[in-house]
Amino acid sequence: MKIVKKIKNSDVEITAPPSKAHTLRALIIGSLAQGTTVIKNPLLGEDQRNVLDCLKKLGVKTGLTTCKIIVEGAGGKYSPMENELNVGESGVGMNFLCSAANLADKPVIIAGSKRLMERPIGEVINGMRQLGCKIDYLDKDSFPPVKIYGGAIKGGAASIKGSKTSQYFSSIAISSPYAQTDVTLNCTDEMTERPYFDISLQMMSEFGVNAVNKNYRQITIPNGKKYCAREMTIEGDYSSASFFFLAGAICKSKVTVGGLRTDTKQGDKAFLNLIDKMGCKVSDAKDKICVQGAELIAIEQDMSNIPDLVPPMAIAAAFAKGKSRLTNIGHLRHKECDRLAVMASELNKMGVSAECNEDSLIIEGTKQAKGAKIDPHNDHRIAMSFAVAGLAVGDQIIKDESCVAKSFPDFWEIFEVFHK
Repeated sequence: MKIVKKIKNSDVEITAPPSKAHTLRALIIGSLAQGTTVIKNPLLGEDQRNVLDCLKKLGVKTGLTTCKIIVEGAGGKYSPMENELNVGESGVGMNFLCSAANLADKPVIIAGSKRLMERPIGEVINGMRQLGCKIDYLDKDSFPPVKIYGGAIKGGAASIKGSKTSQYFSSIAISSPYAQTDVTLNCTDEMTERPYFDISLQMMSEFGVNAVNKNYRQITIPNGKKYCAREMTIEGDYSSASFFFLAGAICKSKVTVGGLRTDTKQGDKAFLNLIDKMGCKVSDAKDKICVQGAELIAIEQDMSNIPDLVPPMAIAAAFAKGKSRLTNIGHLRHKECDRLAVMASELNKMGVSAECNEDSLIIEGTKQAKGAKIDPHNDHRIAMSFAVAGLAVGDQIIKDESCVAKSFPDFWEIFEVFHK
């Protein structure tokens, strides 16, 4: 358990940790490329380490230091050293490897944590089957574990849904340059989490493959070009930085974060626009972004494309004047936990009126919030969000505080800057 006391330092400056999304995509694409990829400033959270372990089992040679990862690309054909891969809690790892492992020259089984076994992967498997891959569910249809028989991705056209997450499209698109023919992906509904798909296409382009995206409805990936290994530096993570900006917002303090690209594809940069709407002052100069907190007002916002911001936005709403509504987020019920239900229940523990329905979170802000014993349900973003809330109210207890290691291994060490 971690006890969070009220904020002491009201003028804080930190450097953003590396981007989780960029690091994971660099690992998968680098493993498929021809040649040696050097990834500088990577995020080395649990997800990345689990994916690295899976790539090693697929026969990919890797090297790891505190400041870089070296990946010897397989040139589009894995030769597995072991036949069972475990991605732990990584939903991205599960989705991406369910496509990439079809390029292995022998069958592999992909599994993960108990919670991950409850997260659907049916759209990825459906899509890969349409592209000529043989895949079996080993327990329950549409859920891990799965057996990927490998051999090749034939190519052609696949039609799948994207309303739960864009990860399905990212997964298939990233592996598609190694299909035997061009691949066309058709989205049969509205794709959510679009900025993450934008990051996937950006990373593919940086490794030399340009896909054509027609309004997130049809994506074409040519098989004429393959990935070329490269050296790259991972940019700072706006998702992780949002927790520190949140502290500025709800504690009426000044927080400056460096290491963030202002021209990023990361959708979670939107957190700055949202807290600006709620009353904060936001400014930037020379790769540093500053938030000065103020009295907050409630907000109504469609969060379908920025779901990772729902936990910190819910905390901001708890300290705002009026009733906030965060909408179009039904897909958050399938993340590390049911994020809608857990955010509502834990906010109520703090004396904040919060409720959720099928796809929305409704929060009535209050000045009477108090510290409570918070159960983040092993969800890193919920743990970090309620830790920040503790800076405003004091005596906040976070159970299972180590779950933050999934995306932000040194969160608690950096978080101490608020108490100096």
